[in-house]
Parts: sequence; C-alpha cells; structure tokens
Amino acid sequence: MLEKSIEVEIRDFLNSEGIPIKGIAAVCRLSSVPEDFSPQTLLEDTKSIICYGMPIPKGIIYASKNASSLYWRYCNMLYRSLDTASNKLCLILEEKGYTTAPIYGCYPWKIVGREFWGLLPLVYWAEQAGLGKLTKCGLLANPNYGTRVLLGGVITAVDLEPTEKISGEICPPDCFNCINVCPANAIGKTGKVDHNLCMRYANSNPLLVHLLADQSLREKISFETIMNTVGVDDHSSYSCFECLKACPLNKK
Repeated sequence: MLEKSIEVEIRDFLNSEGIPIKGIAAVCRLSSVPEDFSPQTLLEDTKSIICYGMPIPKGIIYASKNASSLYWRYCNMLYRSLDTASNKLCLILEEKGYTTAPIYGCYPWKIVGREFWGLLPLVYWAEQAGLGKLTKCGLLANPNYGTRVLLGGVITAVDLEPTEKISGEICPPDCFNCINVCPANAIGKTGKVDHNLCMRYANSNPLLVHLLADQSLREKISFETIMNTVGVDDHSSYSCFECLKACPLNKK
C-alpha cells in the first residue's frame, strides 16, 4: 500500500474538520504585503503557506431579522473552529519533523499607521493558493461561495506542492455595489480599503470603549495590546456587512 503524500494527509485532515476550501501557496515576495508581514518574519525557514476557508451561510447574510446578531455569533464561533484546526494541523506536521506555526483568521492584529493588519495577511496568500480572487472591497471571492468566506491557515518549513491559482477575474469589472453601499465610505474607487474607517464603523466593543476612557491605562498599555486583549472571545461584535449583502456573487 502506497504511503500518503503530505499534501493528501493535509487535505484529508481538513476534510475531516469539515473545511471545504483549501490550497497551498509557495513562499514568494508579494508586492501587496509589507516586508514586516511576510511569512519569514514569523518563521524564518517557511517554505509553504497552507490556506483554507469556511463559508458563511446565505441565510445569515440575507436574514430578514437579526442578521447582524447571527453574523456576529457565527463569525466568532467559526474563527474559533478555524483556529483550532490550525493548531491541530501544526501538531500533525511537527510530529513529522516540520516546524509549523498557526496563522489565525482574526485576532491578533497589528496597527501600522491607521491600517489594521493580521500577523500574516491571509487573504493575499489565499489568492496565491487558489482559493479565490481579490475583489474591489478587499475580500476574497471564491467561485462557489462568493465573498462570504472566513479564512485560516498555517505556515510550515515543509516544501509542499502548490495548488494552481485561479485564472481570470471573479469580481464583475462593471460592478461597484460594494463601493456604493459602504456606509463608512471605506472602499475607494481604486479598491483601496481604509481599514480604520471600516473597523471603527463595523466593530462594536463596549469594553474597549470603557478601557480607552481610562487615560492612566492608555499611558501604560498600548492601544494595540488593549484592542487584542478585549477583542477575543466574543467581546466584540460585527455590526456591518453591507458589502457582503450587496455583492452579486453571494446571491448565486
């Protein structure tokens, strides 16, 4: 009986976790990603980025009532599931002798200027791994699930076979629904997203507001540390996903 390849083992594991979207990208230099957020800054001998995603149900996006509550709860729970899968996959690969680190889908964030960045911006690597294509609103569009996809991943020192990138465009070139509908005007006509505007409008965290009102605390602890500490474990909620509702790819 032939031994399974590592790629097949990874695929089988992600299938067992109920994760339908998956791919592998080889490390390369991406012009859209600052050097400080490259895989090698986290793991010097990184050779591959394994990316995967789970869809958000259409019934949440287009619910007649309580859509924002359903969306917030689903995202919080799903990010935990994806992060848990990342932790498990790291241990599987390290048992085989390959140094591996998880890349979490949401927190922690780094703040550069007025922009919010994940420790490694998965959306760009997910495009390289063939999970989808970037859209005007900065989200990844998958051929089957549109832009209603949440991402997770790991970086590893094992040299894996990359999956093929998606050719052509998924985002309709003549559609500007996401730009026109954004209540925070956070999406520019060129597709540049102002994450500061987006987060301030779409993310609600009463605990963060309370802590930031304490000037003595702000002098001792950075905003980034406070935000990452209070943001995890359901302490923040997402109050806006108009770009998802407006995207024609999500209505298929």
